Amino acid sequence: MLRPLQEIDAEPAATRARALADRFSLPLNDRNWRGNPGDYAGIGVGSSLDFQDHRNYLPGDDPRHINWQAFARTGDYTLKLYREEVRPVVEIIMDVSGSMFAIDGKAERALELLYFSFFSAERAGASARVFLTRGPLWKPVETHALLTHHWQELTEEMEETASSAPPALGAIPFRQRSLRVFISDLLFRAAPENLVQSLQRQHGRAVLLCPFSTAESDPGWDGNYEFIDSEDGSRNDRRVDALLLKRYLESYRRHFDRWKAASMRAQIPFARIDSSTRFEEAVRKEAVPSGAIQLT
Repeated sequence: MLRPLQEIDAEPAATRARALADRFSLPLNDRNWRGNPGDYAGIGVGSSLDFQDHRNYLPGDDPRHINWQAFARTGDYTLKLYREEVRPVVEIIMDVSGSMFAIDGKAERALELLYFSFFSAERAGASARVFLTRGPLWKPVETHALLTHHWQELTEEMEETASSAPPALGAIPFRQRSLRVFISDLLFRAAPENLVQSLQRQHGRAVLLCPFSTAESDPGWDGNYEFIDSEDGSRNDRRVDALLLKRYLESYRRHFDRWKAASMRAQIPFARIDSSTRFEEAVRKEAVPSGAIQLT
């Protein structure tokens, strides 16, 4: 019997993730941002102490930025321009379809990634927003609900969907130029290119974090099995021989090869994160080299 998300104790994963946010971080330091005042370089000009350039004074400009020394020399009004400092927005999209929590180790890794993403954004001074998605359904999560783990109860209000149903990323109200962190096992039928495009709309940047279990990637099936659909609970008896296993492994590989190719074309960091090893070891294998997660 599959264990519902509501019955999983999220507190241990949250505790580990808070400590991990001291050693790893989301990729927030390698782009310019738009947002509320903060500590990151913006794409405009502002009032920080980081000098950027000069330009001629125009009516309506702040006279406090006039370069009076230059005026004394030339008689022309010029402005000192300073780098704008802003607070970036991180939007975390958590796939809560049944396959994410069908295997204990994978469920724990998915929760670690959720809380790590939130605490990493918090440590960086970013504004963090969390959304749950299951097929065509999505739901925002308040910070208090996330930190008290009551967000798990919100999934009870989201109907079960077909296992092949892709997430409705295009319906989520993303902020302009935010960083979107999509946490999903990607085990649904959809064109990766369409979902990647949805994540990048409104000039956003995306990161794909894909938890997986070796029970999926290298199952080693041989003989008679009862397969349970992780979304609707339906059961299917099947005999697995070497030929069927080979077809499954080839299909599985092609599925993720396509996701990797689509992410590469869109210049989106993509990382599959193994649930059979420690978090540090798992993210150093793909997430750190791809730039999806950075060392602090």
